[in-house]
Amino acid sequence: MRPLTIFLSTLSLVISLKYTQAQTLENYLKIAEENNPEIQAFELNYRLAQEKIEASTSLSNLDLGFGYFVSEPETRTGAQKSRFAITQMLPWFGTLSARKRYAASLAESEFVSFSIAKRKLALSVAQSYYLLYGLKAKTHVIDKQMRWIEVNKELLLKAVEAGRSSLSELLRLEVQLNDLKQQRLTIDQQLTAETKAFYNLLNTRESPELVIVQELPIPFIDLPESPDFSVHPELLKFDSWYTSITEAEQLNQKDKRPNLALGMDYITVQERLDQTFDDNGKDIFMPRLSLSIPVFSKKYTSASVQNNIKKEQIEAKKEQRLNDLENLYARALAQLNAARLGFELQGESLERLGETETLYQSRYMAGNIDFESLLDLQELKLNIQMRRIDATVQCYQQYALINYLINP
Repeated sequence: MRPLTIFLSTLSLVISLKYTQAQTLENYLKIAEENNPEIQAFELNYRLAQEKIEASTSLSNLDLGFGYFVSEPETRTGAQKSRFAITQMLPWFGTLSARKRYAASLAESEFVSFSIAKRKLALSVAQSYYLLYGLKAKTHVIDKQMRWIEVNKELLLKAVEAGRSSLSELLRLEVQLNDLKQQRLTIDQQLTAETKAFYNLLNTRESPELVIVQELPIPFIDLPESPDFSVHPELLKFDSWYTSITEAEQLNQKDKRPNLALGMDYITVQERLDQTFDDNGKDIFMPRLSLSIPVFSKKYTSASVQNNIKKEQIEAKKEQRLNDLENLYARALAQLNAARLGFELQGESLERLGETETLYQSRYMAGNIDFESLLDLQELKLNIQMRRIDATVQCYQQYALINYLINP
């Protein structure tokens, strides 16, 4: 099992243990896969393509004919009264199997597209989930800071009345509180919009209670610098297209061959009354074999040229998509490493700030520093906490993208 797969499985287990009665990311992924209309459309396309495989081997309709002689042709054995005919067209040897292989290749292409759609949906759900985590985490940090301000506002008012603090300190405290309220309102609006987008991905009639984990640990996972993308579904899609074009050309070569027609005619003959002989009034039974020869083969030649062009086009597009995947992975890995480093550094900064905060509290109570120094420290702490949340979200979103890129 790949390291990233182990990480994602472990994360799902941790979340499940912590919220045994709630929805987890894994649950949300299952709900989205079952209900998302785009996934359902891709699945229906695949089922439709599968159904066409059996239909591709069917023969053309059986031709039945009946004719009545208005002017009865006289023969030695009697007058011909009516004619019954049956004809079945048969394709050249191997044509039916070529059609089936071509239809099967188209079904395989639809299956790969179906798989890609599910992977992209899982990526969208995961990244939206992590974004929601970040927004909710920021609300907790802001709420905690607002409570700190509300508590210290009362203390500061008393200090101003006693002449130990200035009105400017109180004014700055109120300004910061208003700024926090504005940030909280903005984040609430973002949460509302992103929650709606998340539920749209799930496409459920009754939206489940949205439960987001409160903490996401940042693991260290050894990721390859240059992974093998040869089995990535987005590249396998081009391989399936190439196979379809190859099978289409095989079918085109079969279509250049003649078609066979097997038939049978049955003609009723009226018995002659003026003569008596053994075959008098004997009906005519006539087997038929005919060929339908494609004399004008220009369209088949053109189809072969078009198929060769399509193959070259597919190879060029596959090479370009491979370059895109490699570039996408390189950028994701760089952003992951940067976010992981930022998370670690901000954690160290918060530890030092915690020690400094205790010291500042003591010095303020002793009257050695003013309240603005405490406020500066809290503002700095808030900014570091917000950046650390952003780093966490960035890490997990890049992990989700890398999982999409390198896990088949």
